[in-house]
Amino acid sequence: MPVTRIDPQTAAALVRPAWMRAVVTTVFAVLTIFWTDETMTLARIALAAFFILCATAVWDYVKTEQVPPKLTGAAALGAAAWVLSGIAALFAATPTALAIIAGVGFLIMGACELYGGLKVRAEFVPSRDHIILGVVGVLTGVGLFLGAGLDPHGILGISGMGVIIMAVLLLISAAGLTHEASKRA
Repeated sequence: MPVTRIDPQTAAALVRPAWMRAVVTTVFAVLTIFWTDETMTLARIALAAFFILCATAVWDYVKTEQVPPKLTGAAALGAAAWVLSGIAALFAATPTALAIIAGVGFLIMGACELYGGLKVRAEFVPSRDHIILGVVGVLTGVGLFLGAGLDPHGILGISGMGVIIMAVLLLISAAGLTHEASKRA
């Protein structure tokens, strides 16, 4: 099976937002691994920052001309859900409310990325990354719904499991885009 490569101009346009999302996701993943405090304030701020900063990166990514409109619409809807989830997370009064808010954010963004990735998989090489991110997002959202009775540390743990997978994929994707963009003449 031949390897399909992304066009260097497309890769160059997507590098910066791809790295931004990868770095934010990695920082959140590291935080969920090493932070052992069970404070509601930390969980609220961490989830809000993750959702809002990643939504910004997703928006910067999909507003480029290189991203097909079918993916742009779906990912923009998911980014809006992340912004709203981030804002709502700041005001969550209980761990259960925070888990549901985060679950909704991950589920909607995951479904949007999965849908958008599947719609453009024949024409847009990075769509495979969106499909995988979508599946992981949906599963993370479902996990948060199932773990809605956990403490803030447990909520960050469930979120972190999905985000670790996302971080690895996003770092590989951003590095691949950087490599392909360097071939631009």
